[in-house]
Amino acid sequence: MGRAETPAERRRKGPRFGANFMTVLEVSRELVCLCVDGVVADANSAGIAMLGAGSADQVVGRAFRDLVGGDYAGVIDDLLHLKEIEDSAFPIKVRHLDGGTFEAELQIHPARELGPAHAVVTARDISHQGRLARTARDSEDRFQALVERSMHLVLLCHGGRIGYINATGVAVLGGTDPSQFAGIPVSEIFAGDYREIVAADLGALLDEGGIMPMRLARLDGSTFDAQIKATKLPSQGAAPEYMVEARDITGQIRAVAALRHMNDTLEQQVAARTRELDEERARAVEARAFVESLLEAVPNPLWWKDTRGRYLGYNGAFRELHGVGPTDWIGRTTAEMVNPGFAAIASQADTQALAEAGRVQFEAHLEVAADRALDVVVNKTVWHGRDNRPEGVIGVMLDITERKRMEAELRRLATTDVLTGIFNRRHFMEMARIEVDRARRHGRPLVALMLDIDHFKRINDTHGHPVGDVAIKALADVCTQIIRHEDVLGRMGGEEFAIVLTETDLDGALLVAERLRQAVAAIRIPAELGTVAFTTSIGVAERLEGDATIDTILSRADMALYSAKRSGRNKVAVG
Repeated sequence: MGRAETPAERRRKGPRFGANFMTVLEVSRELVCLCVDGVVADANSAGIAMLGAGSADQVVGRAFRDLVGGDYAGVIDDLLHLKEIEDSAFPIKVRHLDGGTFEAELQIHPARELGPAHAVVTARDISHQGRLARTARDSEDRFQALVERSMHLVLLCHGGRIGYINATGVAVLGGTDPSQFAGIPVSEIFAGDYREIVAADLGALLDEGGIMPMRLARLDGSTFDAQIKATKLPSQGAAPEYMVEARDITGQIRAVAALRHMNDTLEQQVAARTRELDEERARAVEARAFVESLLEAVPNPLWWKDTRGRYLGYNGAFRELHGVGPTDWIGRTTAEMVNPGFAAIASQADTQALAEAGRVQFEAHLEVAADRALDVVVNKTVWHGRDNRPEGVIGVMLDITERKRMEAELRRLATTDVLTGIFNRRHFMEMARIEVDRARRHGRPLVALMLDIDHFKRINDTHGHPVGDVAIKALADVCTQIIRHEDVLGRMGGEEFAIVLTETDLDGALLVAERLRQAVAAIRIPAELGTVAFTTSIGVAERLEGDATIDTILSRADMALYSAKRSGRNKVAVG
C-alpha cells in the first residue's frame, strides 16, 4: 500500500473534484463554474444570479474571458488553459450579461481529474469591499500624489501580481506606460535567482521586513542592483496585499565591503542632511520672522485671503483700522465683516485677480465704524503656492479720504463763484452747451435768461462794496430758490447772471422771470445808511431751430436785457 498523503500535501495539490461536485456547490453563495478549454460548461445558481442571467443556458457555452473586464482577459485565458497556475485568489472585474461589472476575488483551480483543460472557477463578490477601498483611496489623494512623485519605484501588489506601479517605477523598469506591468507576476521584475526565489516563496520576502539588496530586471532584459523593502498591508481577502519599494543602487553594491562603506556613508549623509535641514529650518524661521516684522512695519492696512475669500492674516495697520484682534477675522469673509457696497466690489476684484492672475485696483467707500467712513483705494494681487497655482489674494489699502475731500474742494473752486457759490462763467458755459446740445438732439424747448441788478453802481457808491457784495449774493440766493435743480445758473461777472431753463417753453420762462423780478424787488438789506432795496431787469430768449450754440441764445437774451433797461428797468423783456 502507498503512503497516505498528509494534509499539507493535499493543500498543495489543491481541491479534488468529483463528477457530482457542481451539485454539492449549489449551496455556495459564491460564483462557481466549470470551464473546459476556457468555455463555461456548467455554473451554480448563485453564479448565474451574480452574472445577471435568468438561467444556465445564458451562461453555458460562453468563453469565460468574455465575462472578465479590463486587461485581465488574456491572463485569464492562460490560467483557464492551465498554461499558468495561480495558487492565490486575485481581484478582477466580472461582467454582468447586461454590460455592467462588479468587483470579485477570483481563483482558478485545475480540475484535470475531470478531463484535460478542465478548470473550476470560483468568484467572491467583493464590490462592497471595493467601494470601501475606493472611499479610503479617495481620502488618501495627497499620499498617492506623494507616492506618484516619489524618486523611487513603488509597487502595490495583490497576491503575486502587480496592481499599481508609480511613474518612477515605470521609468526605472524601462517601460512607457503603467499598463505594461498591470497584472503581471511581481516576480517578473526580479532578475536571475531572485526571480525564482520570489516566485517560489513570496512570503519569505514579506517576512524580511527590512531593506534587502536584490537585483531587478528591466523590460529590455538588462539588470540593475536595488535596495528592496516589502511591507505587508492589512488585507481582508485570502490573498496578501503588500507594497514594494525599490531604489536603484547600481554601482554601489559591487561587493560586501562596498555595501558596508555605503551604509557608513549613508549614515554620514543622513547626519549631514539632518544638519542641513536644521539650518534650513532655522533660516526659514528667521525669514518668517523677518516677513512678519516687515508686514507689521507697513503703515497701510495689508491682508491676505484664500481662493474662497476667507481671511488668513492681516497686519497691525489693518487691525488698528478695524479695531480687531489678531484672529478675530481669520476664516471670515469680507461680506461678513464690512458694509455691503464695499464687500461687493472687493469680491468682484478678488474674482478678477484670480481669473487673470494679475493686479487689480479699485476705489470704494469703506465704513469702518457706525460714525466713520473712508474713501480708500485698494490694490490686489494673486499669490501662488509652490506648484505655481493661485492660492489666494493679497490686498493693501490706502486711505484717500483727505485727497478726495481736497479734489472735491478743488472741483468746487474751479466750477463755482467764490462770492455766491453758484457756477462761475466758465462752468456755466460748459453746462449750458451740454443742455443746448441735448435740446437740439431731442427737439426739446429751452430758454435762456440774462439779468443784473439795476443801478448797482449807485449801491456801491452809496453803501460801499461790501454791501454791494451782499446784494449780489442775495440775488443769487433768490435765483437758486426759484429755479429748479435741473436748470443751470451762473454768475457771468459783476452783478450779471445767466440762467438756462431746460424743458421750458417761452410762456413758462416768462412766468419764472416775473417771479424772479418780484422776489428781487422784495429783497431788503440792512446797512449803516439805511435799508437797501433794489430791482432787476431780465432778458429772455427762446432757443430757435437755427441756434447752434448757447452763445447765440445768450446774445439775444442780453439784447433783451438792455431793452428792459432802456424801457425803465425792473422789467422782463423778450429777445
